[in-house]
Amino acid sequence: MCGKWCTLLLHICLVAGEYYTAGVVEFRPDIAGATSAQLLEDNLSAYLELITLANGTTDIIVFPEATLNSLLQLTAVPQPNATHSLCHQTTGASSATGEFMQQLACAAVQANTYLLFNVKEREDCEHSDLDCPTRGYRVYNTNVAIDRSGAIVSRYRKWNLYLEPQLNRTATPEFGIFETDFNVTFGHFVCFDMLFYTPAQELVERFNIRNVIVTKMFNSELPFLTASQLQQGWAWANNVNLLAAGASLPHGGISGSGIYAGRGGALARRMVGNATEGVRQLLLARVPHSPDDPLDDVTFDEERTGPEQLQLLMLQQPQLEEFNSWQVQLGDEQQQQQQRRLCHTDLCCDFEWSLESEAPQTKHFDYDYVYRVGVFVGRRRYEEAQYSVVRLCGLFACRNASVESCGQLREATAAENRELQLPRFNTLRVSGEFVQRSRRQLMPSTLSVSLYALQATELLWSVADATRVQLQLHKPHSHLLTFGIYGNYFEDEEDEEEEEEEKEVPSHNCGTALATSATVVMAGLLLLSLLLQQQ
Repeated sequence: MCGKWCTLLLHICLVAGEYYTAGVVEFRPDIAGATSAQLLEDNLSAYLELITLANGTTDIIVFPEATLNSLLQLTAVPQPNATHSLCHQTTGASSATGEFMQQLACAAVQANTYLLFNVKEREDCEHSDLDCPTRGYRVYNTNVAIDRSGAIVSRYRKWNLYLEPQLNRTATPEFGIFETDFNVTFGHFVCFDMLFYTPAQELVERFNIRNVIVTKMFNSELPFLTASQLQQGWAWANNVNLLAAGASLPHGGISGSGIYAGRGGALARRMVGNATEGVRQLLLARVPHSPDDPLDDVTFDEERTGPEQLQLLMLQQPQLEEFNSWQVQLGDEQQQQQQRRLCHTDLCCDFEWSLESEAPQTKHFDYDYVYRVGVFVGRRRYEEAQYSVVRLCGLFACRNASVESCGQLREATAAENRELQLPRFNTLRVSGEFVQRSRRQLMPSTLSVSLYALQATELLWSVADATRVQLQLHKPHSHLLTFGIYGNYFEDEEDEEEEEEEKEVPSHNCGTALATSATVVMAGLLLLSLLLQQQ
């Protein structure tokens, strides 16, 4: 059961209007210590309790990637059919559709809500099929959307797999789209998809989807790709409502959920960064049908400058030494305006800032972090032909003067009891000339020591002539980890011609393990081995 692990965070706007009530779940799955059947039962019980906890107030609830069934408890997922309720379907030992699917469908009926959750799906195939595995069935990482009647209204099979050799892809990309009875059309995808044009960006640009759902099991990476940064930045860049449900395993660097109203900012969010055990928490928010609607009556999450979170085990941006960077001087003249211009290949960025020490007696060597400003252009390659070109410029925190220490949280003892010592940025402006490409995404990438992105009330963003991008602080800030502009170029014409010459940088994985972390890979293999022994 969910028990003491279930909590409820509610942000409800009481003013009537064109809104819907959404819930996303930050969920700690049971992944060891029992048979695969028992683990599924425990996770399902927690799901059902969280649905009940919403007390019939939601229009839709979203659960994360890879937190329900395992490869040992596969289920079929029937074709979407809005006229056929899965709740009223007969299931049993002979049914390919797992009984837990029916239980969730009936929970949707009872709670009068839409549900979206993620499963490991089995699809039987004929050996005569060219792409049929020798085992006689395909396995997909699948999102399932169920309406208030218990009918499956959408099914999406993850397209961008990474280090998931046991899973299959469809012959062509699918697009998860479904309409609702509250006049909102959703598009949805899974974790790693968010870094690619297809299907994530294509849902927005091709299908004009303004309400997007993502299920995630995401390993955060400093200084530019923590879960909070990416979710809030992606929603901002596309100016869409985003419902992001994340798995909660902070000891493995996995946490991060939220509800975002485009460039309005976060309505509700959760990063578990000061604990080694995850949570099971339902976040609720009243969401405008469109982020373009007036937001005066919407309740936003607070500006989270603290408390500091230090226990989330995160990855580090690879090849930081490839950045053209410069250490910010924290000397006697720190209250004066300072500036720096840095270039890397085709990107030049300007940095301007003024600092003020909150403790005048504190010298720069006493600060808990030092800062660098940097510029980077490079290719991030994933599996096979999957890649994008990253262009970024920003300010980021480091443990010490070495570049290798950047993108690492400071070390603190359990007995430490003192205030964090950081300079205050009275002003900070980052701007750059980002080349125009047909498929690119430019977003603010900001982070405080709380491991949350800065809210819209804390920054100003502008784009001129499609290339000149500027990000600046709207008010002084004394708890910064990152403040920059992140450009994801899905197709880069010049880069395609020089593919062999570009640097290749390993990147994230969602839902399994990361190529950049051999220990995580080994942990995943060990876990699967244990489960097999327990079955």
